[in-house]
Amino acid sequence: MGLSNGIHVLATEEGTIKLNNDLVLSNVLYVSSLACNLISVPQIVDESNCIAAFSKHMCILQDHTLKMLIGTGEQEDGLYYFQGQKQMQAHKVNRVGSIDLWHARLGHPSHKVIKWIPSNVLNKLCDICHRTKQTRNSFPLSENNAFNLFEMIHCDVWGPYRTTSSCGASYFLTIVDDFSRAIWVALLVDEAEVS
Repeated sequence: MGLSNGIHVLATEEGTIKLNNDLVLSNVLYVSSLACNLISVPQIVDESNCIAAFSKHMCILQDHTLKMLIGTGEQEDGLYYFQGQKQMQAHKVNRVGSIDLWHARLGHPSHKVIKWIPSNVLNKLCDICHRTKQTRNSFPLSENNAFNLFEMIHCDVWGPYRTTSSCGASYFLTIVDDFSRAIWVALLVDEAEVS
């Protein structure tokens, strides 16, 4: 077997190695005179059906279909050292919580959906559900139609919101062109900025 520095070495064994749950390499050669393990990128991409992406300091291996991370490697002295995939847990809950909390977390589903959660029905009526599921009469058809751009615009100021934006705005102005239905939104620090 030839190395990149031009030296030829003799492989004495051949076998299969499991790098992690997702990466298994076959036809692996054992060379006793090598001080480190070398992985062939074309071989690992071909056998594991994965994608290898390289940057200046890092290499990542991803599953070809799901794009899930399989392994990483950090660059050091011209080589990328394989680290495998660290197992992490995004969130862990130690307590179940009330049914009202789960009702809010699941996006305020109906009682028909909530009954599938192993608990009692909602402790109280949900104020948000009550306000969002109200019915109203439809708006009458408008007889004022624009036939050109900016012939008629609709403006609305909203605010103040309890949380200010990163630029300090707590109001916003929406402008809608009646003809094109193009919409512009402007953030406002104060309502007086409209005039």
